Amino acid sequence: MLHHNPSIRRGESMTKKRSLLPIMIAILLLGYSKDASAEQTDPLPQKTEKRSVFPEDCWGVYSWCSWNPVKNNRKNAPLIKGGPIIMRWDKLEPQPGRYLFDQFLKARLQAAVDNNFYTFVMIWISPRTPQWVFESGVPKVRTTKTMTPTRKERNGAFPYYLEKRFIRYLHRLIDAFGDYIRNLPPELRKRILFVQSAEGSTGDGWGYKGKPLDKRYIITREAWRQYRIGVWNAYRNAFQSDGFFLPILVNNDANSEVEYDYLLKHMGIIGLKNGMFSHGYHISDTQSRLERWNRFKQQVLAQGKGFFSRGEMDGEWKICGWSKKNPEQALYWSAIFATHCGLDMWNIPSEACVGFKYKDAIRFFNKYAGKHDPATAPGAFCALRKGLDASDTTAYPETRFGKATKKNVSRYIKIAAAYKKWGAYQGDPDKATGGGMKNRQRNDYNDVGWGILPGNYFRFLEQIDPEGTSIGWWHVGPPRSIYGRFARSFDHRRGKTEMFFKLDEHFFPDRSQPHTVRVRIIYLDKGKGTWSLNYNDQNRKKEAIRVTCNDTGKWIEKNITIEHALFSSGLEKGSDLTLRYLGGDDTAFHLIELER
Repeated sequence: MLHHNPSIRRGESMTKKRSLLPIMIAILLLGYSKDASAEQTDPLPQKTEKRSVFPEDCWGVYSWCSWNPVKNNRKNAPLIKGGPIIMRWDKLEPQPGRYLFDQFLKARLQAAVDNNFYTFVMIWISPRTPQWVFESGVPKVRTTKTMTPTRKERNGAFPYYLEKRFIRYLHRLIDAFGDYIRNLPPELRKRILFVQSAEGSTGDGWGYKGKPLDKRYIITREAWRQYRIGVWNAYRNAFQSDGFFLPILVNNDANSEVEYDYLLKHMGIIGLKNGMFSHGYHISDTQSRLERWNRFKQQVLAQGKGFFSRGEMDGEWKICGWSKKNPEQALYWSAIFATHCGLDMWNIPSEACVGFKYKDAIRFFNKYAGKHDPATAPGAFCALRKGLDASDTTAYPETRFGKATKKNVSRYIKIAAAYKKWGAYQGDPDKATGGGMKNRQRNDYNDVGWGILPGNYFRFLEQIDPEGTSIGWWHVGPPRSIYGRFARSFDHRRGKTEMFFKLDEHFFPDRSQPHTVRVRIIYLDKGKGTWSLNYNDQNRKKEAIRVTCNDTGKWIEKNITIEHALFSSGLEKGSDLTLRYLGGDDTAFHLIELER
């Protein structure tokens, strides 16, 4: 990571700025009112590789919420990569201009060094606003009551963000924050991956939780947009100027095209938080959300800029039925979903980081975190599943299942009933009818959702025509297993006797040459079916392994090393690997994974 030269002090840069004061005044007198910092573009030093400012091994699972080195350290949480340092404004600046960064930041940065952990830093400005801010005349905004993710009543007070005094105090805080980080010893500073901009309530993209009781303090979307961009400018001035550069991450949830255009123009490396990729799986509108996300990401990369992302899972995982019934399974499938969506950092509750209870989830996410280039990725996977999307009127016609509206509970129930024989279940139908915040509060499993992903979770290894070659299952195998939340199987009576998988064409640079790979398959050992894994051995389709199930009822893992395999889409349907039904009962599969 790039860091500011310790010999350059912010005071020196401020002296230079003061020398420009007459020019700045002249510009203002000419009627130029636009923030001068908004004209600064791409603040990375010219010789910096924009995609290489982060340490190679930094991405993966981190703790949540603010990191406590006693609760999570290298000894008791050996699988995680670190934790965030989140500070409260009311504690950090108890009196105007008196900052306690040493007290709340420095010791934890030293702990990060001692534990070989990484971190990111953030200041929550609300509802943790200092009392002196309100005493200075900034209005205190009371809102309608809302509930926290852990179902506790929230009754906080928020500042009126558009008040000029509030903006002045906030920008002063950000400037002091930047000064402090710049002047840290290099061994402490290099543990900080990025700073997250928090403009409103906690790290979310909006200012209020609930609606203002006093309508004078309602903030329009346009006004909020301009306020946020002003805060981003303050962070850029503090953390990306005068030869110093620390990446900035902003919240994605509230962004419109205006915010995206700003980021593309002014950020050399763009970081986004997306909570809807990290709070479990089966989240409403994932199809459209992921499409927008990937489209923007491609715009970023097309401009030669860097991109990174994070999201967190809150405490609802301990109290909501969908996760409480089988926490290990909930975190495991949440990890696979977050990986499919492309998050680089996944923050999970601190207690889930301790020990090895959730090792399968943590190790899976860590393995693929930050590995977005197929040519350098350690592996490729396809986790087999079927999503029942109530918004799909082709798969689920309105004439049979009812009108396709998000609030039509009856439609969800009818779709689940149609797939009951394969295990589908709608345990809390109402929670499926809202957005992500409502979805994640479900008290039971819901297998039907709105705009959820209809197919597999995968990276670099994709099943070809999953609906035409296999059938979906839900809640299959031992109830306490992490694997059986979803699966796909053969259906030989309907002619679905072979599943085809295609490896990303960029995974191996020379597709005309054979390669040695390791393939991992997890299948349900139920019944007496026989199946095989097949590959292209350069001359023909060849069996790598043949398996006959022994009806133990357990999920079994097979690891196969294949030598001299050709990955040139040379098998049927343009595939590279196939799972083939050979006889007996149909076998269900959870995962097929390939490693170099």
